[in-house]
Amino acid sequence: MLAKGYKFSLPRFYWLLFIPIFVGTSYKALFFDWHIQTYTFHELEDFGRYVIILATSFIEAFFYLLIFRLIVYLLQLVFQKFTRNNS
Repeated sequence: MLAKGYKFSLPRFYWLLFIPIFVGTSYKALFFDWHIQTYTFHELEDFGRYVIILATSFIEAFFYLLIFRLIVYLLQLVFQKFTRNNS
């Protein structure tokens, strides 16, 4: 929850997992969604386009990471309940 004094933290594994997710989403966005190979890099507008694409890819990768973290958390809850019921 967002409460005063709460510090958001993810284990190091998730940050290491973030890197390939970010690279994959950036690659997909740059070359397949935006067709960036048809643009040049001569104007400031083109640089801004690259920044926007990478920023949205960063946010998209972070959402994927949070969804993955939620799935792991829910699976942990299910397995904890399953082991408690069987013992």
